[in-house]
Amino acid sequence: MKKTVDVIMLEFVKLLRKREFLLGLILVLVMGGGMAYGAYTFPESFGVHNVIAFFGNFSSILIMFLAAKSLGEEFDLKTATFVFTSRSTRIQIITAKIVSIALVSMVIGFWGGVLYDMAWILCKQPYTAAMLLGIIGKEILIYMIYGFAIGATAIMLICFCQTTITPFIYLMILFWIMPGLLQMIGQKITALGNVMDYVLFCLSDQFLMYQDWSIKNIAVFVVTGMVFSIIGMTFMEKKDL
Repeated sequence: MKKTVDVIMLEFVKLLRKREFLLGLILVLVMGGGMAYGAYTFPESFGVHNVIAFFGNFSSILIMFLAAKSLGEEFDLKTATFVFTSRSTRIQIITAKIVSIALVSMVIGFWGGVLYDMAWILCKQPYTAAMLLGIIGKEILIYMIYGFAIGATAIMLICFCQTTITPFIYLMILFWIMPGLLQMIGQKITALGNVMDYVLFCLSDQFLMYQDWSIKNIAVFVVTGMVFSIIGMTFMEKKDL
């Protein structure tokens, strides 16, 4: 167990030190800050809730990219054989990759919560210290669950594609393009519309941007993430590197 935790922390620190993480987070915060200013200047057009929705929209791209790069760069840099034949088992490495993505997503969620609090205060909405802390805690939890599901999906795709760019493109299609297409089809096919309520990709915006973290939505993210994790681990266990 200790060895697995050590590998997780190593992968987590590796993600935090990536230039793409720092630059991406700064860019997302700047754009979110612009939305917060818009909510202050034009309260009739922008609500405080739009700040966290806007932040979540662009944070999802950052998380997807980091998730794709986490394992994908091992194949891009030709270090996958060394990594998967080290003292750590393949399951430990895959687990560490997925959990580290969830952890770095929590960091992004923390700053999202801070931004949300600042927007709340800036727009002179009634608040208490406990409420502001609760907002940060809620964002951390939401981003952790979201990051776990994204990480599991990305790692599964990378196990099959063994590169960074292709899985990242697939993630963008699955989480950005496919929901809209399925919604259009679901309007004509009632059965499909009902199924969409239990499809990870179709719930991503509802979960991250609109903060709908009902028990059902959480269950979909957690269960789907676990299934994708198992698929990725099973494939890598049988893969000849």
